[in-house]
Amino acid sequence: MQKLALVFCLMFFAAQFDFAQPVSVGALGGVPLVEQTNSFEHDESRPYVIGPSVEVRLPAGFALEADALYQRVGGTFSFRLLTSNPEPVGPGTLASSNRLRANLWEFPLLGKYYFRRRSSGWQPFLGTGWALRFAEIHQAGSETSVDAQGALNTFSFNGSFRSDLEIGANFAAGVRFRVGHFALSPQVRCTRWGGQNNILRKNEAAAILGISF
Repeated sequence: MQKLALVFCLMFFAAQFDFAQPVSVGALGGVPLVEQTNSFEHDESRPYVIGPSVEVRLPAGFALEADALYQRVGGTFSFRLLTSNPEPVGPGTLASSNRLRANLWEFPLLGKYYFRRRSSGWQPFLGTGWALRFAEIHQAGSETSVDAQGALNTFSFNGSFRSDLEIGANFAAGVRFRVGHFALSPQVRCTRWGGQNNILRKNEAAAILGISF
């Protein structure tokens, strides 16, 4: 979460130095609508999405939004070979378990269009753009196998690594309305990710509430 706070501060100060266009700074929070991990027996991801947001208002109802979103994802997979054969089994894996936890970072850049004037009480909007993501992954587990001589061997593994940087197409639809000095923006976002990530799903959707001032 320290990285998230640092990103928010950088985006906030960048907004303060942009005097050319009106700028709003806020935060996004929401819940995923689909499971985040791929090919796990039990998805154990945390049910939230959170991060800072900066929007630059452009003429004619257009706007440009940049976000930094964080999710905690993970899952567990286990395998065990069951057999009633009294004879020794051949070489191969008898059992394995794999537990994964990851800090997932996404950086969407959206072009948005508001269908009503900003002075109105509410504004439907659509947005589309591109997003980057990567994950800091920690993986741990064990595997039990039998060799050609029938001896059992068990080993454990425990390590951390970073996934490749991925690019995705991002889409958003929602409505913005004022509540006192703040603006609320409930919305739905969908992302289609490229690349060949075996851990994270290619399709992502989330229900998100934006708060800005």
